[in-house]
Amino acid sequence: MKNSFLSHADAAQRNKNTILHFVRAHQPISRTDIWEAMDISRASVTQIIRQLQESGLIVETGEGESTGGRKPRYLMLCDDTKKFYAFDWLSHTLYLMDLSGHVIREMKMKFFDRVSPELFAEAILRGVDKMEAEKLCQPEEVAGIVLSLPGLVDIHTGTVIYAAELGWQGVNIRSLFRRRFGDNVYAEKLTNVMALGEHAASGSETASHFQLFVLDSAGIGVATIVHGGCQHGANCMYGELGHIKLPVDVPCSCGQRGCLEAIVKEKMQQSGGVITDQVLEYLSVGVATSVNISDARTIVLTGELIEHMDAGQRSALGDLIREKVTGQQFRKLQILFRDQTKQLAEKGIGAYFFDCYFPLD
Repeated sequence: MKNSFLSHADAAQRNKNTILHFVRAHQPISRTDIWEAMDISRASVTQIIRQLQESGLIVETGEGESTGGRKPRYLMLCDDTKKFYAFDWLSHTLYLMDLSGHVIREMKMKFFDRVSPELFAEAILRGVDKMEAEKLCQPEEVAGIVLSLPGLVDIHTGTVIYAAELGWQGVNIRSLFRRRFGDNVYAEKLTNVMALGEHAASGSETASHFQLFVLDSAGIGVATIVHGGCQHGANCMYGELGHIKLPVDVPCSCGQRGCLEAIVKEKMQQSGGVITDQVLEYLSVGVATSVNISDARTIVLTGELIEHMDAGQRSALGDLIREKVTGQQFRKLQILFRDQTKQLAEKGIGAYFFDCYFPLD
């Protein structure tokens, strides 16, 4: 078996990124806390902290209580060292954000149905031009762009494998932005981005095994996080819950028939946008099927359909899901509802950019 080893430079960069992630997650934090938590020599940690300070990525702030010696000085991430642009398809919003995912500027955008990849990229870049004209940051501070998109996305190549909603197949979206942002073009499936947002917002509450379901009239998807890591599958095709098949003869935009999201969309159209008991039943089938396979500890339900449900409908949906989950009496299943989908996406975008720009693997 062939072993692979990190070069000295790669190992040094990974150690630097590890400390930067730790500071971001636990700030404000003392050097002693970092030394005790890291599996890195104290001398190396001291050197890396100095380098991060010199680059402006972390700063000292205030003093803590003394335990007998000198008062410890605390370290924090410097948010405004780098900025990045991001686009979220679910809210059709273009953002300028800082390293902590704080929104500096946002701009709503409109697209025609089935917009071509080229026109999509042109529109996003025009929006970027408008923001740049406002001189909200210096050009050298811009570190890249994040694209949160529907469908199946290969995060390694920046390719939209298939997005029925957009009519895209095999589209290398990264190539359309490379001239402007170089290699720092990061594309991800929007359900995965929102799951990262939930993880960032709730921390240990959903850190181990949880699933986030986006239930929207335009599409249905699921993302799974296990021990803090977002699951992608062998072919980056994980989570296409909207295209599981039910015995209902309804055509879907994917070219097949009986897909869950197509059925829900048709039922919503027939009811004039009212969420009926039948819609709740279909949604519960999809969610329970995924829970039965994944054995998630916590499930989070969000999206347009959830936002339009009243308390009674949410309670009914939760009961229907539990009824369909095999061995529910043996599971400690928690069901949560989230209304702030836009804010969830913003948190996820910030977390995703940080993970991509300062990778740990």
